[in-house]
Amino acid sequence: MSTLLRLELQLLVRQRISLLLVLLAVAFCALAFANGRAVLTQQIAGRAASSTEDAATNARVTAMIAEKAEPAAAVLYPFRVQLPVVAPIPPLVDFSAGRATFENYAAVVSLRSRADSLFKRTQLDNPEALARGSFDLGFFVVIVAPLLLIGLGYGLFATDRDSGTARLILAQAGSPIRVLAARSIPRLALVVAPLAVTVMLMIANGPDLPGRATAAAWWLGTALALLGFWWAVILLVNSFKISAETAALVLVGLWSALTLMLPPLIAAGAQIGYPPPSRFDQIATARAAEVASTTAYENDHPDLASEDFAGRLASVRKTVSIGRTVDAAVAPVSRAFDEQLARQHDLVRMLAWLSPPLIAGNALNATAGTDIAASLAFRGEVTRYLAAAKAALARPIDQGAILTPADYRQLPRFTWKPAPDRPVVPLVVLITLTILIGGIAVRRLMSPQVD
Repeated sequence: MSTLLRLELQLLVRQRISLLLVLLAVAFCALAFANGRAVLTQQIAGRAASSTEDAATNARVTAMIAEKAEPAAAVLYPFRVQLPVVAPIPPLVDFSAGRATFENYAAVVSLRSRADSLFKRTQLDNPEALARGSFDLGFFVVIVAPLLLIGLGYGLFATDRDSGTARLILAQAGSPIRVLAARSIPRLALVVAPLAVTVMLMIANGPDLPGRATAAAWWLGTALALLGFWWAVILLVNSFKISAETAALVLVGLWSALTLMLPPLIAAGAQIGYPPPSRFDQIATARAAEVASTTAYENDHPDLASEDFAGRLASVRKTVSIGRTVDAAVAPVSRAFDEQLARQHDLVRMLAWLSPPLIAGNALNATAGTDIAASLAFRGEVTRYLAAAKAALARPIDQGAILTPADYRQLPRFTWKPAPDRPVVPLVVLITLTILIGGIAVRRLMSPQVD
């Protein structure tokens, strides 16, 4: 067996196309490494800037509350408080950027904040780039690596059958399994080795984030399972009595259908099946509730124009009351939007089982903490925190008291640690598909059609 492996490796080294594919794999991995580092640096720098800004705001508010201001001015303190909200860095954002490059990860909560308009720092990008995704290690695994495997393996057995040397090679090897193993191991290694080395370098040079090493192991396992699936498909195609050119065409067609065609069709189907309500409904509902509540309050209380403590207190109570009315009016619209988005997500996850590359891509993003589920979980946690923070800030106003430094220190702070996502089911599905397809291919190749 070692002799066959050595001979096969020597043959691959002599082939320029094999060397070119290896160089492409190394180049793609190097580019993915550089892009991943850039995304990670941007994520760290953004959060550091938010933390610096929040610390300055906290110091300013603390100093303001500590001053012995007049009650008429101090009653406005709850409206001057701004509480920071910052999501933790996803453990593998440099592996699979997912939605991290354009989703919000920081915001500021105040008494005037609303759940539907809290995130104002949306990072806009070229729409085509958003649809295509950034070039990271996940992109290499799902899009590029299968093509490299096809380039290395499309003629794994078909070429020998075309040249008429298949019978001689099988006679010398003694068993089709020995031939398949000797030809599969070096070709897989040429693609897997650059990927594995890149993963190890990214872990060694990355930040010490909680659960990063464990997540990387799951991520790499999912990537290898997808590559194993594609190699099983390559073996199965080679088991049929077709030419090498036909095998290449079939494999590229399968790759195109599963990787490029099915995912957008699934996304379009989810959008058509569960169209989300318009965001303009939220804006219109909020504005209408605000106008109606303000007009009604001012009509019922025309005397609230005083600048003394009682007048200011009544004014801020009016503002809090209007905010609560607006929140109550917008809540059903926001809930309908979120529920429809969740239905879309559930439908996409269900239909994703039709496409192994989509299964793997979703699993890679989930393991990295950059998928839509992580985004929805963060937004849900922020919505709950917003309600708690606004209730705590409004408490002194409801009680007719002044916000004290002790009250400010006891305000709830945003702390959230997302649960790690382990792609057990996707990994089992990919491995099962690999075993089934590979088993059928090996069984067929045990009695190959060599003529």
